Amino acid sequence: MVRTYVARALENARVGLLMASGVLAAAQIGKTIISIPLIRAEMGIGLDLAGLIVGIFAALGATFGIGAGVLVQSIGARRSLAGGMTCIAIGNLIGSAAPSEWYLLFGRFTEGVGFLGVVLTIPSLLATSVDREKRDFVMALWSAYMPAGIALMLLLAPLLSAIGWRPLWIASAGVAGLFAVLLFVTVPSTTAKADQQRARWFEDVMTIVRRPYCMALALAFFAFSFQIFSMMFALPLVLASVHGLSVTSAALLSAAMLAVAAMGNVSSSFLLRSGVPIWANIASAFFFFGVSSFVVYATATPLPATLVFASLALGIGSLAPGALYAAAPDAAPQPNRISATIGLLQQASNLGQFTGPFVLGLWAEHFGWSAVPGIVAPAASFGLLAALSIRGLGYSRKTQPVNTGVGQVTRSEGIHSQKI
Repeated sequence: MVRTYVARALENARVGLLMASGVLAAAQIGKTIISIPLIRAEMGIGLDLAGLIVGIFAALGATFGIGAGVLVQSIGARRSLAGGMTCIAIGNLIGSAAPSEWYLLFGRFTEGVGFLGVVLTIPSLLATSVDREKRDFVMALWSAYMPAGIALMLLLAPLLSAIGWRPLWIASAGVAGLFAVLLFVTVPSTTAKADQQRARWFEDVMTIVRRPYCMALALAFFAFSFQIFSMMFALPLVLASVHGLSVTSAALLSAAMLAVAAMGNVSSSFLLRSGVPIWANIASAFFFFGVSSFVVYATATPLPATLVFASLALGIGSLAPGALYAAAPDAAPQPNRISATIGLLQQASNLGQFTGPFVLGLWAEHFGWSAVPGIVAPAASFGLLAALSIRGLGYSRKTQPVNTGVGQVTRSEGIHSQKI
């Protein structure tokens, strides 16, 4: 009894550390968002380069997501996590001492490499190191890492003028270095048997992209990221330019909206546990994204209504990533390809993160805020179609033991639309 309790406590502690590591990695995005005004004032850079400094994580993920997932699986969880956090720490130190924007960009590139190493490893490790009955819940809970990390930094925005952006970079380096040590100590190394299961890089990539279910999940993740990041980009601008709020008030309200998004991520874990199908979570998300866009971007909408419908869009819309992460382990062709499968989802997510704000900003620049539903609602319809295709391509649960080098668990595969 005592041994079981201790083992359960250690498992929960490790899951908590992995979750916190993901939040810390995502905080590197929020850290840059709040620091850009100070960086621009100090270095005199334009909006184009500032956008690249903020968006380089998305660019790296959109370009190398699935390939990075295969590489992460090859080098092992402990080296990928500890090495990724070390890269984040080093990138922060480079950025904190950057004499020009190009040094800062190199530091952000280093951070981005570390970010991919962390966020591609953790979902795979969570999926293979918890009991099968807990997996959907844990994977859905993991999906809150991005809004939680960004919102955490947005809450620091009012203090940044007193703190300074360079000390913030230094503090971030220190925390990342501490997490690198903790992860190296607590995460077990990959076993020799798992090493023998690794397939060649090109074979892994082609196997995954040829699976219709994997591609349906990726298309849904692209549509979700397009929706949520375009709204995250636009909401502070709408609150300031349309409703006349101050920049600080708009930032704080946007942080509150991200907190609602994190609640949506967590809620999906409870819905999945209660038996709500994966495809239904995803379809609900895109339905509310589409409907809410006609209210949020309408210039005649009163401020309270804008905030309510933005909360609905971000809260219910954030049911999607939890369901998608929960589906990923079953979509993977083999257990040793879970990281690569999640890499495909990450690549699609980053592509949406990169294109969403760009397309929305270009559309709004030419046609105004009220015309934004003309581009957002069709993207939501695309996501809804992806959700319906996921229902048609659903996988059943044929339980079989899996030894992944981080503990033996059960996984499932096959076809059965009712479960999904």
